[in-house]
Formats: sequence, C-alpha cells, structure tokens
Amino acid sequence: MVATARPIEHGQAMTNYATKDFRADIVKVNLLTEDLPPMGMWDEMVLHMNRFKQKFARKPIDKTSIRIEVSPSMNESDGWTLDDWRRFTDDFVNELDQVTKTPDGKHKNLARTNIKNSQYFAALHYDAKSGIPHLHLVVNRIDKDGNINDCHFIGERTVAAAHAINQRHGWKDPMEIREEHLRQITDDCYDILRQMPVFSWQSYETHLRQRGYKVKLQRDKENAVRGYSIKMGNSSYKSSELGTGRKLMPSQIETTWRSLHPAQKPTAVQVQKPTDSKKPIAKSMSTVRTSSPQAKPTAPSTDYKQVFLIDGEQKLLSIPERVYKELDSNIVVPDNSDATHEDVLKVAMLLFLNYVDAATAMSESYGGGGGTGTGWGKDKDEDELERARRCAMKANWLCKPMARKWKRGK
Repeated sequence: MVATARPIEHGQAMTNYATKDFRADIVKVNLLTEDLPPMGMWDEMVLHMNRFKQKFARKPIDKTSIRIEVSPSMNESDGWTLDDWRRFTDDFVNELDQVTKTPDGKHKNLARTNIKNSQYFAALHYDAKSGIPHLHLVVNRIDKDGNINDCHFIGERTVAAAHAINQRHGWKDPMEIREEHLRQITDDCYDILRQMPVFSWQSYETHLRQRGYKVKLQRDKENAVRGYSIKMGNSSYKSSELGTGRKLMPSQIETTWRSLHPAQKPTAVQVQKPTDSKKPIAKSMSTVRTSSPQAKPTAPSTDYKQVFLIDGEQKLLSIPERVYKELDSNIVVPDNSDATHEDVLKVAMLLFLNYVDAATAMSESYGGGGGTGTGWGKDKDEDELERARRCAMKANWLCKPMARKWKRGK
C-alpha cells in the first residue's frame, strides 16, 4: 500500500474530481450529512469554516482542505466490499492521527492531526488502465472543535501511517513497492528507446502513455525539455531516479538512445595499385573505398499524437504539428495553479479537438474552474492557427485557480 497527502486551496474542484460528480463510489462521509451531492458536502465544509472565520482572521487559512490518496495493491484489496473499504478508511485515519514524527526521525513532536474528528468524505476510484482501486479523501482543515489540522510534513506522515499498516497486515512496504516500480519503468523506458528509429520527445511520451503511464514534461521558455516525471498509479517518479547514472534524464537521454542504436561502421576495400604506370587500371565499384549505406530514418509524422482519458476510455488523438506548436507557444501557466505547462497544453488540445467536457474536467482536477460558455467551437472562416491561439488562451483561463471567498455565516 502507498499513500500521499498535501494541503490544497482548491477544495471545491477536488470535491468534483474525487466524486466524479457523484459517479464514484462514496465509501464514507464523516461528520457530514448523508446522501448529499458533491457540492452539498463542500458547502457544509465551507459553512463550518465560516463559523471559525473570526478565530483565524489574523492569519487566514489559504489551504482549506487536505487531499489524501491511499492505494492498496490489487492483491491486498482483492475481493473487498464497500464495508471493507470503509473499515480500511477508518484504520488509515486512526493511524495517521497517531503519527508525530517523520519516517527519517528528523522531525519529531509534530502536532497530531485530528482527521477522525473532522469533516471528510472518501471516494473510491479505479485506475483506467490498470484497474487498481484507490481512495480519494477530501478533509476539512478545521476540525469540529474549531482547531486547525496541522499539515507540517503531512506527506511524510502519510507515508509513516502506510508503513505501520503494511507491517500490521504483512503487506509490502511503500519503499519496496517504489523500487519495484522504478525497475519496471526503467525497463520500459529502455525498451521504448530501443524501438524508436529516431529519438523525439513526442514519440517517447506517446509510447510511455500507451503503456499506461502518465507523463509530465517540464519545458523552458525555448520549449526545450529540461525535466520530466512518470506517474505510475498514484506515485510519481522523476527522470533523475530512473536507471543508473542519470542516463534517462533529458540531458543524457539522446546519448543513451544512440548507445542503443550503434551505427554500422563503414568498411574499406583496398584499392589495387596499377602494375603499369602508363596504363592505369580503371577503378571499379568493388575496389573503391565505400561505406555501407545506412537506411534513412523514417520521417516522423507531421501530426502530433497524444493519449487522453475521455469518459473512462483511452483515446489516441492527433493534431497537425504546426497547430501543436502554436498552442504550445501561447500557453501561460496561471499563478498558484497546480497545473504544469504540459497540463495546460493538454487542456488546449482537447478544446481544439472539441472535447469541451473533457477539457473542463481536466482543468478542474488542477484546481481551475468555470466553463467555456455556450457556442464554443470553431468560428466560421476562422484560421486554424487563430483558433489554436484562442484555445490556448481559454485553457490558460480554465486552469486558473478560482477565487474562493468565505461568506459570513449567519
């Protein structure tokens, strides 16, 4: 079992994402009214926050929720019913509330969380590719007594709680699972590089996604890739962690690709010297120094391809390369957004391809909100690149964190 947690500002958007607009299985609601729709649960949390607004007036709480994801392996959760998931949720929350130090022991005597006495809900998701089940919890930072849940080193404390439960049940430790994942991802990365006739980030990313991974590329202002991470299940792995000698990092990956595709060395044929200087022997094709012809690499497709998860199904979509470049050059990641440049670019691609609902849902998962409004689509006689610029600007806006203002409680 592995687990992650962090405080977030976009509790409302996360509520929509975690419940999938109430299409996910709700495992448990804690100190909330039963059978409420997603926004009903969030409204109850906001109402509770407002009751203690004055208490925190001097130092307002920006990150009002805690996002927790817990994922047992397929073997560990095999055959579980919703009641089993509910008991597991209680077990994990109780364990997390007991943690007062980080696993490395560097930070001790941390204030305990009080999630057991806080409003939260737990929703059950299934990974679209692997089918691995995992829980999403959205927790109110303010407990029922009006005290704030301490989030210092909450991610590390969540790992400690998972470790304790794994030991109690005889399950694999998160670090052991992490090492297995790293080995599997590394093997797949090398296998993909061997299969690529020419190296390109587009092809590398597409092949990884086709194998069920989520990929995030970090690009600089010149659009050069400076880093990337690969997500497997609920865990993310940086390129610097993969393989040995950092050979899969952007600075070395093309050298690594070349090492897996050694060029065929030219073979020299000795030229026969003429026996009679007055009658030079004509040089035949077989006696001239030649080099083995190398097959020209297949020209990459002029279309940019990307795998998207739409309505629970993976779809390989494509757009013209020049449209992709126009979208990419007009992306501006909003301040305080959880989205990366690559995330906003994907939203823009979906808009361009007219997958409006999928684009809106993706932006909400990054803390954005709002919608495209009615009549979104290609304008009459609109230039393709002009539409690309318009889609990029709309994606920038959709991924901008929505302003959340607390209303004074009655």
